[in-house]
Amino acid sequence: MTEIWKSFCQEELERQYNARASVADFDFEINRYQSLSAKSYSECKVVRDLPYGLTPSERIDYFPTVKEAPVFIFIHGGYWRLLGRKDSAFMAKALGKIGISTAVIEYTLAPEAALDQIVNEIRRAVVWIFNNIKYHGGDPDRLFICGSSAGAQLSAMAMTRDWLTEHSLPMNILKGGLLLSGLYDLEPVRHCIPNQWLQLDFKAAKRNSPQHLNFAPGPNLHISWGEKETDEFKRQSEEFLAKLQKSGIHVTGSETQNRNHFDIVTDLADPHSELFKIVGSMML
Repeated sequence: MTEIWKSFCQEELERQYNARASVADFDFEINRYQSLSAKSYSECKVVRDLPYGLTPSERIDYFPTVKEAPVFIFIHGGYWRLLGRKDSAFMAKALGKIGISTAVIEYTLAPEAALDQIVNEIRRAVVWIFNNIKYHGGDPDRLFICGSSAGAQLSAMAMTRDWLTEHSLPMNILKGGLLLSGLYDLEPVRHCIPNQWLQLDFKAAKRNSPQHLNFAPGPNLHISWGEKETDEFKRQSEEFLAKLQKSGIHVTGSETQNRNHFDIVTDLADPHSELFKIVGSMML
């Protein structure tokens, strides 16, 4: 795998992995998440605070639609240390209008939780949804996962082959996935500021890097990134896409034009956007 990041001076490495600095107004981007999510909470039916674990943050907010609806599972980003489910339901209203239910997962943030714990929480949430969503009207045989940024890494970790085997789960428990602007190789991240809260060593970075893990054929995947992202964020997606294609995984990819690291995911609230259409074609 290309290791162009090793040629960067420290200042350039920090710039490449500073998502917040890649946009003119970070607060504006986050406020948009919150305002769109507020509409979903106020205008849609929602079952709040479904517990999938024992810690206070292990909760799911579920936006049901029709009976036996396919379920869109969303995992938020925030570099593993910011945001929550109340900031991350912006797609529920639009998806609900086409008969797709949405489950928004919250997890314990770093540095309170190590990345190993966060990954385990996400996997536990997926198992909980698979076993219990039928009691809330969802179809456990039509689960689709999506994550943005750190959420894309966590979504990918939920689709790796080995943990499914260890837990005797079907290889296709998740029927598809949409991974947006993700970090799939954490070694470069380990050498810049985010590691102040992640505290990854070499082994922890590798075992939590989807780029180095195995995936089972079956689920349909689409990987996308924004035109306005830094070169390193683009490279991460492009190389993960290439790895999966080489492995025989059914995966497609695209660069989303005129989108940055943050607003790419809000396309999921727009029925006219290409990403929204991709979700619809995979799930319906």
